[in-house]
Amino acid sequence: MRQMKEIGTVIESSNYSIHNSICELLKKFKFKTLCHQSGIQKENGFSTVEILTLLIMLPLMMLKNVHQLYQSAYSDKATMEKDAFYRLKNNEHYSWRRLLYAVAKKFKNLTNQEKPEEIQAKGKPSAFIIDDTTDQRVGYKMENISYVFDHVIHKAVLGFKLLTLAYFDGKSLTPLDFSLHTEKKLKPKKLKKQYKKQVNPKSCGAKRRKETKDTKIKASLDMIKRAVKNGFIADYVLCDAWFTSEELIKTIRGIKNGAMHIIAGIKNGNQKYGYQGDLFNAKEIIAQLKKTGSQRRCRKWNTRYLEATVTYKGVGTLKLFMSRFPRQKEWRVFVSTNTSLSYVEMMEIYGIRWTIEVFFRECKQYLQLGKCQSQDFDAQIASITVVFILYTLLAYLKRMDSYETLGELFRLTQQDVCEKNMAERLFSLFEEILAVVIDSIASNGSMDITQFRQSEEYAFIKDIFASSFLLQQIHSVDKAV
Repeated sequence: MRQMKEIGTVIESSNYSIHNSICELLKKFKFKTLCHQSGIQKENGFSTVEILTLLIMLPLMMLKNVHQLYQSAYSDKATMEKDAFYRLKNNEHYSWRRLLYAVAKKFKNLTNQEKPEEIQAKGKPSAFIIDDTTDQRVGYKMENISYVFDHVIHKAVLGFKLLTLAYFDGKSLTPLDFSLHTEKKLKPKKLKKQYKKQVNPKSCGAKRRKETKDTKIKASLDMIKRAVKNGFIADYVLCDAWFTSEELIKTIRGIKNGAMHIIAGIKNGNQKYGYQGDLFNAKEIIAQLKKTGSQRRCRKWNTRYLEATVTYKGVGTLKLFMSRFPRQKEWRVFVSTNTSLSYVEMMEIYGIRWTIEVFFRECKQYLQLGKCQSQDFDAQIASITVVFILYTLLAYLKRMDSYETLGELFRLTQQDVCEKNMAERLFSLFEEILAVVIDSIASNGSMDITQFRQSEEYAFIKDIFASSFLLQQIHSVDKAV
């Protein structure tokens, strides 16, 4: 009996519980309520929350798709048939955009409740960040797929352009909204074989399909307006030169009576700016400033730079920052509607834009962004939404537990899920061993099996495993949301 108590002490002191599990976090986010509020509810007797939870957990289980789930050791967790997953993802009526906003707003509320003073202590401004990434795919039969130009490899590939609006609150990045866009259509022969789906013109899926043909500037402005309607407001809007236009600057400055400024890269082209009583493009302004000896050196960024306050058609007064980086001959031009900023302040704020590049990389590397193989466009929207929700959950864990990188957190969370599965197997093995022991005791006639189950030794063994990390981890999934 003394040896059993020592074993119990070891198990209890090992602290193997999954205190950071995604399942527990879904409960904290009240994910079931968010799904219902978004109109994503039970279908054909199966809980959409249960299905979505499994979809969110797939990358942590090191599984690429639903098919692998049913071939894995986790298959007993899926009480429904595979078709239930496909029906959910292919449903044109579900508002995935509303669900993503609901999760983002919950993240905002939770972080504000936890430690709002930390954001203020950082001193970083909040920002909307707009950017796109190439969502490369294989096969031309996928609905709405087209050739898109990848600026990293400098050639056209099959896929979509994934345009994303993210919100930086001073410390964390949260994906708020996205749209998929097409560029160069396939040749008629391939286009004819492409998957096509008849959808209700008033459905969410139909609206998403219509967005594929919108310009990215129009889509960006629509996203920012939706974000403001959903209660998000930022100090700055950040984007690169591909998005900057008169329409973008003018529209953003008109939101909430000029509550938001814009800092953006701008093409060093033929746009004319009012400067010293005449109209000049950026190259001409650079030449004039260099002649007057206005060029300065920034040691912090190791750059040469020029500044000029100008006027721009339909917008008003702007500040141009012309910057030349080490080992580059061309000057890069940045624009800010906040003319009180210094060059260093502008660069520090614009540097926040890099967080969305990290976001895209981490989603592709760890969370299987762009890996959905379904031909149905609705399934593609659902898949990206699930990835963005998982990112938001991991970002919350990273923020609360101060992990250095999301990759580190992902690996630890993934390890927790795998340990849970191993714990479940060990518990089953223990039950089998215990059954053999009981049968052995019963067969030699020294103790009746009923007597053994009523013994103090049996009760203590059962109590150890009832309170151990093994059973706690098993129940953590059963009570997930």
